[in-house]
Amino acid sequence: MNDQKMEFSCLTQTVKNQFITVAVALTVVTGITTEVQAAKIEFDADTYATANPNTCTPQLPDTGGKCFLEDGFNVEAFSAQEIGSATAFYSEGAHFHPSNSYEAQHFSEVDRLLGIYLTLPNGGTFSLQSLDYQLRDNTRAISGYSTDDTKILISTTFDPTQPVLGQFTEYSLGSTLSPTFQTLNLTEFEDITQVYIASSGDVNFDNITTNAIPEPSLLVGLLTLGSVGFCLRKKESQR
Repeated sequence: MNDQKMEFSCLTQTVKNQFITVAVALTVVTGITTEVQAAKIEFDADTYATANPNTCTPQLPDTGGKCFLEDGFNVEAFSAQEIGSATAFYSEGAHFHPSNSYEAQHFSEVDRLLGIYLTLPNGGTFSLQSLDYQLRDNTRAISGYSTDDTKILISTTFDPTQPVLGQFTEYSLGSTLSPTFQTLNLTEFEDITQVYIASSGDVNFDNITTNAIPEPSLLVGLLTLGSVGFCLRKKESQR
């Protein structure tokens, strides 16, 4: 009985001490302590097949669109139509445009926005760090934008009943077609739970890089497991 009490006391104190340490570290909020699960959406050929698989559950309302799971993220296609009107809706036909392991983003109407919607399956928090892009065509643009300067559009919120212009952070690509992919580094999207990635014209996307923040419950579980092992080793050494 005394041994059991000693083990419980050891476990309680060890967890308490480690939890305080982690709490202090999280309060400081450094990149090392909070963002430890790097992920890259590469539209891998084995995952992102031409069959447009549904390997995750779409999160957007009433779409029935295509969605796949890669590197721990839900990657969902969206197609918002009749944008800027009270009748705007997400199309059930939302799908990806696979081409050599990248997303060949395009659109077909001025009041329609196609894009990628990222979330974590557990609803967790992440940061968007960078993505690779390639301007493929400069002959079409959605309402509010020009073919003279195609934009990458990124936002953590999107209301299809409102015009696209003004809802997204814009990154200018100009009108010169690019023979290769280039990298867009991002610092504006930290500690988010969702993100919409789209464009005002025809743009290819690849290598969307993120950092996921561990859930508090996961941290507590890992601390408890480690503390149990510590106490057992301590008990053995005292015998």
